[in-house]
Amino acid sequence: MNLMHIHILGVCGTFMGGLAALAREAGHRVTGCDSGVYPPMSDQLRALGIELIEGYSADQLALKPDMFVIGNVVSRARLADGSPRYPLMEAILEAGLPYTSGPQWLSDHVLHAPGQSRHVLAIAGTHGKPPPPPCSAGCWNKLA
Repeated sequence: MNLMHIHILGVCGTFMGGLAALAREAGHRVTGCDSGVYPPMSDQLRALGIELIEGYSADQLALKPDMFVIGNVVSRARLADGSPRYPLMEAILEAGLPYTSGPQWLSDHVLHAPGQSRHVLAIAGTHGKPPPPPCSAGCWNKLA
C-alpha cells in the first residue's frame, strides 16, 4: 500500500470523520477542513493526529496533499456576491488537482485494498463473512 497525504473537505461530518480515522489508522497523513470544527469530532480527530483547519480557503492548496477527498457538504454554490461558497473546491478544479469523493476513496483504498477487506469486515462485526444481500427496499439486512 502506498501511503499518501489526503486532505478531507468536510472532515468533521460523521462519515468523513470516520473515513479520516480509518485513513490515519492505515498510516496515511491526514489533514482536513470544515466550517464547523468543534467538539466532540474535533477532539477525536486531533487525538488521532489529524490537523484540522477552519474554513475552506484556497490557501490550503499549499498543503500539497496527494489527494483531496471531498465531502458531500461541499458544492460549487455561490454567495450572493457571486464569490464561491467553497473557494478551496474551485481552486482544486482550476488547478486540475486530484480529488475524489469519500465513498470512492473508502472503496478504493480501504475496502478493496489488498489485505484490507478482511480487516475492515472484522471491524464491522462480520468476522470475514460477506455482507448479506440488500433487502428489496434497498436497505441492508442486519449483519448476522
